[in-house]
Amino acid sequence: MNTKGKILDATAELILEEGVSNVTLAKIAKKAAVSKGGLLYHYHTKEALFQELNFAAIREFEEAMARHLAEQNGKGAFTRAYALATLEDIKKEGSPRSTALISIFSDYPEIMAVWQEGYTRWQQRFEQDGLTWEAAATIRFVCDGLWFNEVAGTMRVSDFAADLLHKLLARIDKEEE
Repeated sequence: MNTKGKILDATAELILEEGVSNVTLAKIAKKAAVSKGGLLYHYHTKEALFQELNFAAIREFEEAMARHLAEQNGKGAFTRAYALATLEDIKKEGSPRSTALISIFSDYPEIMAVWQEGYTRWQQRFEQDGLTWEAAATIRFVCDGLWFNEVAGTMRVSDFAADLLHKLLARIDKEEE
């Protein structure tokens, strides 16, 4: 893993262990096994590091969507890719990054703008996907709810998420024929 990845992972782990407000750059550097100067070379402030944690999550999700989209065609291709990328993210084990994101929002609500930009892009794709709004929204909101419940730890959904989403996708495929 590269230095930036180690720093992001260490940051997420510390957020989960100690809470956002107790995380310092010195603690992050120590946990990532880099000098504080090395950390500051990549991220000048804690806020910049938290923002990058969010940007990285969106990039990874969009990369997963692009991989799945390459395997899809026709109406609903983007919606299917979104659902499959969500499942992929839900099933990731041993990665605290997504869970840490929710903690960051409470202390740094301005970082939510990163997600608003992402969701605006995705919403445009949903609207151009050829499905009815109800069909696309059903998948989107189920995906978002499953993801939130999994990363917030309120409910472990990975066991039934795949089955539920595949059933919803099959229903949409049937309705759109």
